Amino acid sequence: MMRKLGKSNIKASAVGLGCFPLGGLFYHKGEPWSHGEVNEKDGIEAIKRGLDLGINLFDTSDVYGCGKSETLLGKAIKGRRDEVVIATKFSSVWDKNSGDPKAPCQSTGEKNITPEYIRKCCQESLKRLQTEYIDIYQLHWSSMKVEEAVGVRNVLEELVDEGLIRTFGWSTDSIERAKTFADSKNCSSMQFSVNFTRKNGPMLELLDEFELGGLIRSPFGMGILIGKYNEKSVASKDHYLQRVNFSDERYVKTFEAVNAVKELMNSDGRTLAQAAIGYILAQHDRIIPIPGFKTVKQVEDNAKAMELGPLSKKVMNQINDVFSDLCMDMSKT
Repeated sequence: MMRKLGKSNIKASAVGLGCFPLGGLFYHKGEPWSHGEVNEKDGIEAIKRGLDLGINLFDTSDVYGCGKSETLLGKAIKGRRDEVVIATKFSSVWDKNSGDPKAPCQSTGEKNITPEYIRKCCQESLKRLQTEYIDIYQLHWSSMKVEEAVGVRNVLEELVDEGLIRTFGWSTDSIERAKTFADSKNCSSMQFSVNFTRKNGPMLELLDEFELGGLIRSPFGMGILIGKYNEKSVASKDHYLQRVNFSDERYVKTFEAVNAVKELMNSDGRTLAQAAIGYILAQHDRIIPIPGFKTVKQVEDNAKAMELGPLSKKVMNQINDVFSDLCMDMSKT
């Protein structure tokens, strides 16, 4: 089940894999900003298993684990580069030797979009990924000022001309920002959020208008939408959800909604995670969910979701009814 990425010749699997968890333990301005430690061997095996099962799109960023996620992906795809679509990102300033004993590897929270920094980031990502080119190079600054986008776009077009990247995109939920990239010759995609509690109809319309693909981040709502947590849960101290109070009203209502549709989502043999992916696949034929993973089992479940395909219209309507009061319009954020 393949999908063409916009106007490009890139063909990607209908379900990709998000490599944020593979960055392992790292911090954002001193606070935990990861899924905790990761076993490198397990991560590499999981990526290889994904390829064997027909998943060829892997989304990462230079900041995930201060380069660790890209490095691990590069090791895993060695010898199989022609089978893979690599999507990575740039703009974050980070330091894997910060000098802070409690947070040695961390993002500073700063952004840099100067031409020199973009080129530096690209070259370093190429080295970590052990590749000569990046398929989709994405701006990783969702709230950047619109007037600064043209300069970034021009640098990215130069990188395409130089053969260092094939296409580019922007990770943002903002329609106004997305439009500044959308009509570019080599813009192939936008990355944004859609799930049971998040919608973005205007962005889906933009994909059609400009013939773009869409990479859908956080399809599981950080695990909250697939039964991983409940109101009594406490995330581990090195997890980026460790500051979340799951007993807050909004979370409790979300857990109640998930429980209300659990039987419905399981009715055709899907797991909750597979149903969450099927929900996204049913939204539009241009979009590709990119769920995170750490293990072979998680990858196998995600690949099975691709095989099962979109949820039915009837099930979609029932899910939307249950989550209607909890669903945010991300185009207005």
